[in-house]
Amino acid sequence: MTTRRTVRAASAAGARGRAHHTLAPTHLGEATAAATVGVIVGGIALVITGIGMIAMGLTLGSRYAGDPPPNAGSLMALPALLGIAVLVLGGALTACGLAVFGQARRARLLTGILSGLTAALGAAGALVVMAQPPPDVVLAIALTVATLVFGVAAILLLRPRR
Repeated sequence: MTTRRTVRAASAAGARGRAHHTLAPTHLGEATAAATVGVIVGGIALVITGIGMIAMGLTLGSRYAGDPPPNAGSLMALPALLGIAVLVLGGALTACGLAVFGQARRARLLTGILSGLTAALGAAGALVVMAQPPPDVVLAIALTVATLVFGVAAILLLRPRR
């Protein structure tokens, strides 16, 4: 039987080991930091989408060449209200994502819950888009990708810390 002799490091730096340098905050880790960036980017995209929906709802009557139909006011209400809801959701996601990076208390929990809610809404939206004849495949794919991003972010943000 042979005994192996331990080899000592040539310097103190070699004995300490190699540290992995990353841009991710230490309280999050790389995967959760990437998911949080995805939530912030998705939130900004939802803010832009909400502004577009509000503008579309408010200018619906001007799309008619002559006089708008008598029920144009009621047709404007739903897109404008949904646009406000999307705008608020996007703003909340963006603010919560920034709060996670700022280590605010309970920010991970709130961001994870909002990400899960957004993923569920994205999945429902993809199903609705595909159920309408003719189905809009491009929009359904975009909603599916958004569902995947927000769903993974929710899982990573809601998992217990190690």
